[in-house]
Amino acid sequence: MTTSPSLPPELLEKLRRGVPLRLKRQGGFEFDGEAVTHERIDAALRAGLDVTVDGEVIVHLGPQWCYLQVDDTPLRVVAVDVQGSTLYARLDDGRQLELDPRCLWEEPGQGTCTRVPSQRSGRGLDARFTNTAQMQLSPHIEWRDAQAVLVLGEQRHPIPAEAPRRHATPLP
Repeated sequence: MTTSPSLPPELLEKLRRGVPLRLKRQGGFEFDGEAVTHERIDAALRAGLDVTVDGEVIVHLGPQWCYLQVDDTPLRVVAVDVQGSTLYARLDDGRQLELDPRCLWEEPGQGTCTRVPSQRSGRGLDARFTNTAQMQLSPHIEWRDAQAVLVLGEQRHPIPAEAPRRHATPLP
């Protein structure tokens, strides 16, 4: 078995930061300014989205990874389903997850966001609700003195105007 020589850490960091990969605001990937249109490549990139312990967005492809420029949030909530007092969100990476109301926030003028676990490490990735998902969520939102409140059955959860503090440990 042969092993390849290791790159110096500074060079490896420079290479990882130099990959011209970008995630546009509407959720499409670009590589060197060109749209990524192949469905399987798009799916692989979405499945590989993660964050470093410092909160920088990265993408894994197998054992390799690089940083990417993100115009908004790494993920989007494309649909919402409410069953009883439980919220479920379908993400643009194909997953459907139960949402923790404590992870929601309302960005003034920008809409609702949440934090969900990445597929790889479980660390929190931010996801913005699309217009469709926002409309599906809206029957469960009340406004009290400019404060959004999520109403699920008898439970009321205030929705803050800023993101919850980021933790380096995986989300539950």
